[in-house]
Amino acid sequence: MEIAGKDAELPEIGHRARYFAVFVGLMFAALAVRLFYLQVVEGDSYYKVTADSIVRTVVLPAMRGQIKDRKGRVLATTRPSYDVWVNADQITPEIYARLRTLLGPEAEDVPTWDALQEEGRKKGEKSLMVAEDIPRDTMATLETSLETPGVKMVAAPRRHYPFGLLAAHALGYMNEVTAEEVRTRKDEGYRAGEVIGRTGLERQWEPYLRGKKGFEKQVVDKRGLRRSDLRIEDIVEGPVREEPMPGNNVILTLDADAQRITERALRNSRAGAVVVLEVDTGRILAMASRPTFDPNVMSGKLSADVEARIRNDRLHPFLDKSVGETYNPGSTFKAVSTIAGLEEKLLTPEDRVTCGGFVTLGNRRFKCMKAHGSVDLHHAVVQSCNVFFYELGARPGMMNRLARFATELGLGAPAGLGLNNEQPGFIPTEEWHKAQFAKDPSHGAVTGHALNTVIGEGSTRVTVLQMALLYTAIANGGKLWLPQIVERIESPTGQVTEEFPPRARRDVSVSADTLAFLRKALTGVVAEKIGTAHKIQSQKFEIAGKTGTAQVQQVARKKGEDPPLPYQLAAHSWFAGFAPAGKPRIAFAVIVEHGGHGADAAAPVAAEIVDNYLELIVPPAEREPPKLTREGRPGTKRRADQ
Repeated sequence: MEIAGKDAELPEIGHRARYFAVFVGLMFAALAVRLFYLQVVEGDSYYKVTADSIVRTVVLPAMRGQIKDRKGRVLATTRPSYDVWVNADQITPEIYARLRTLLGPEAEDVPTWDALQEEGRKKGEKSLMVAEDIPRDTMATLETSLETPGVKMVAAPRRHYPFGLLAAHALGYMNEVTAEEVRTRKDEGYRAGEVIGRTGLERQWEPYLRGKKGFEKQVVDKRGLRRSDLRIEDIVEGPVREEPMPGNNVILTLDADAQRITERALRNSRAGAVVVLEVDTGRILAMASRPTFDPNVMSGKLSADVEARIRNDRLHPFLDKSVGETYNPGSTFKAVSTIAGLEEKLLTPEDRVTCGGFVTLGNRRFKCMKAHGSVDLHHAVVQSCNVFFYELGARPGMMNRLARFATELGLGAPAGLGLNNEQPGFIPTEEWHKAQFAKDPSHGAVTGHALNTVIGEGSTRVTVLQMALLYTAIANGGKLWLPQIVERIESPTGQVTEEFPPRARRDVSVSADTLAFLRKALTGVVAEKIGTAHKIQSQKFEIAGKTGTAQVQQVARKKGEDPPLPYQLAAHSWFAGFAPAGKPRIAFAVIVEHGGHGADAAAPVAAEIVDNYLELIVPPAEREPPKLTREGRPGTKRRADQ
């Protein structure tokens, strides 16, 4: 019975063995299928993951294009510099302390060891930059005294402006892209840590200047060190290196000498702006704004304290006052008023008005600089007689006539430069003032505002560039140019890829006779003894222009009192014009913020620019010959009424 029981168990064991064998077979079959899937079906993908774990792609930065003036002088370029990168997993706190000691003064902004660890955790990166743009001698010291794979000196191009502050607002500056820009401009290839043109031409022409980055793939070990026992070509498919493409060079219409002359002329002004144009092309020769900044500082290492101090400066050094700020034009606007009066046949050059020093409208007195007596239109411009123009402004419908001709001459809309948040300015109309009166009766009636507008006060706002273009049109016979600051684009090898010839916005609808009359009157502003700018009369070159004194706000004074106003309450000083008066080459507009009378601050700035530009830059054969006085000495041609 016992043997029979054992014999009965044998079939049961064999049955179980067969089940186990089937199970093992199925397991091996599943494993085989899985191996086939991983090695054959997904083999390429897993090979790539394996390759990526030992392949590092190094970005090769592109050399940014240069910005040059019209004569080929480099205004913005790129210089080599070196940054220090640290891999905290590959060094000890002691080595890091040694690094900070070797960096010396450069270590002021280097994070502490704990801060470095925290920054690495936040960013999820092992390699972090701890010092940028270190001096060459510091770099040499680090390379010889600190041999460790955890510390690397990485070459990084830096933007450099050889002339420092010269043309800073026009050129602009660069700084690091923000996290938001990395996210929104990912398709353009921007990465964290890279820089971008932030203002000026650096921003406007960023796509041309930037170039295209390259790359190089390298085989590295787990510590990030390059391996020499493996060929990169055996591991990855496709190109292993692509050379970067340098950016294009941008050639400007600016003349570095003219820019230097212009900025020097503004040296005694706390704040202001100047634009100088070629009369026959509308090209910008110089464009200055004061106070200014150093683009080398703004494009390099800038501490938070320094940046805050610059940005909190009440004179706004980052604001490009030539295009990004608007002002009342003051009496420089009388050129527009003269054109409107003559073209609309509301007056003739022979019409006369008696100036008693003011006019009264309702219970308000509108003042003039002084009692000029009986004046015609020519002398009203020469002496800047407000009363003469008040009489013109009081004509029915004059507000809209002024608006029409101001618009025709380029005011009230962006000039078209598209730089540094260019402002359109504002030209009021009767309808606009009526709408304001409907909202607030204290705004006043249209007639009173027309008297303010006709002398460039009230709600009229212009930019310095707009006024320079307006006086350029007067000088050249009526061609209103689109302002131009870029002349051409060149490839890195110097080949011209794009050219930008001068472009006219339009020929203004003003008769040749009106413009000729106005040019003669503007010449008298300087040439005639009674002219408001006669004290800048040059013995070298004849200047034509118009002074302007734009009030910042009304200041109540007692009769007989004339103390100096605080700086922030003093009027803005204007002078706009062209030279030489008989054969204009350049036109300009100058504003000195809170400079007082136009003749006192802005006109001398313009005279210095004209004299130096025509004498130092324009070839002698191309200058208008100096006028001769009766004694035969160089001087200014005399008018019959002098």
